[in-house]
Amino acid sequence: MKKNNEIKPKISANDSLRHHNGTEHYYNYKRGLKLTDGSRELAEKFECFWLLDVIMSHQNQVRNEEFQQWKLEKKPNDKAIVTCDDGNNRLILTQTISYTDFAADSATLWVENSVIMLPSER
Repeated sequence: MKKNNEIKPKISANDSLRHHNGTEHYYNYKRGLKLTDGSRELAEKFECFWLLDVIMSHQNQVRNEEFQQWKLEKKPNDKAIVTCDDGNNRLILTQTISYTDFAADSATLWVENSVIMLPSER
């Protein structure tokens, strides 16, 4: 039984996908974006193609950014915050997700040259 004052360790979806250290295939996604093996597995394993859609939906706003770092952070009450920064801690945008059943506490994806990838795949 979990005690109320116990601190639950944070679980990153990326931890279970560290075996991806490059990609063998690129998969066409939407609006000219491509997925790597790792980003596709993240979406399949964690049932979060919606996260890829969030990234895709903001590309008009961030198209001038050569590099984009997207972070999903799960919050209490099944909410989440998705942020995009330039990789140098300059916040570009934030979106609140009012409900998610994402199975991990966080995930990080990178976008470079219209390719969505895991950080371990670069």
